Amino acid sequence: MNRRERWEGIAFYSALFLLIGYVSSLMLEFSSLQWVVTEQGKWRVASSEEPTRIGAIFLLSTLFFSVVPAFLYIPALLKVTRTEFPGWETGVSGKYAIYYFALYQMTYGVIIILYMFFPYPWFSDQSVGGFFEAFLPQVMMFLLALLLFGNRLYDIGFVRPIKAKQLFFMVILFYLFSTFLLDSIITVPIADYFHFELDSWREEQISGEVIQARSVSWLAGIAQVLLVGLFVPIAEETMFRGVLQTALTGRFGAVLGILGSSLLFGVIHVDPVLFPPLFVMGLMLGFLRHYYGSIWAAVLFHSLNNTITVLIYFFQ
Repeated sequence: MNRRERWEGIAFYSALFLLIGYVSSLMLEFSSLQWVVTEQGKWRVASSEEPTRIGAIFLLSTLFFSVVPAFLYIPALLKVTRTEFPGWETGVSGKYAIYYFALYQMTYGVIIILYMFFPYPWFSDQSVGGFFEAFLPQVMMFLLALLLFGNRLYDIGFVRPIKAKQLFFMVILFYLFSTFLLDSIITVPIADYFHFELDSWREEQISGEVIQARSVSWLAGIAQVLLVGLFVPIAEETMFRGVLQTALTGRFGAVLGILGSSLLFGVIHVDPVLFPPLFVMGLMLGFLRHYYGSIWAAVLFHSLNNTITVLIYFFQ
């Protein structure tokens, strides 16, 4: 085994340990959910700030696996990427997808530690820093993709979509389906089966942030609409349809690539009530990205859906 292969091995296996931190951080967020029985006998899911024993375990696990492996991962990754010339790596291999999610989790771990010493929030709500802080996960998703794939963004789908005219028709069709049919045939039947109340703590949080921004000033409200309606779709599609789906499709084929990215897309929102519609939305986004050969196809649908939803909150 030569020196380069040793560094590649260190980078890969330390990245796998960082992915354990990624899974642990998801479990940490799910452990913070509070399940309350309503007067109608249904389960209402809410986010709780009360610390729990299982939450403390997942917090320690997240910190350990998000920080300790980084001391090996960063120098190894730098050694590996410095010896690669443009064109050495084409497409998005499973290895590079793992590198990307490992970088994301390492950054997440650093932020958790910083918040332990400098409590949230660092900036006032409606300042430029406050907007940046509120969308920090999406900022990380996008900037780390630029860091790792900056010289070959076309590999993660930043190209012009094919069949552009048909694309606009398909996006409108998907939006009408998600607006008028998705809840009646997916969300409500599944919620009734599991006795879930349809109120979503995450939707309430988003609507509250938009209304709060609007109450400060119209400029702050418009900035909130633009961030949720445009920047969030670009960042999330970069992670899920750009990096993850591309890597899974290249390894396992389009069907498993779309299914895998849609599954994680639904899970990462940490909302059991909205998981079914989010998963279906992920399938539609994955289809658009694959069929039209461009991440912009998925961004267009995602952005249309987010923007109209946020505008409804804005004008309430």
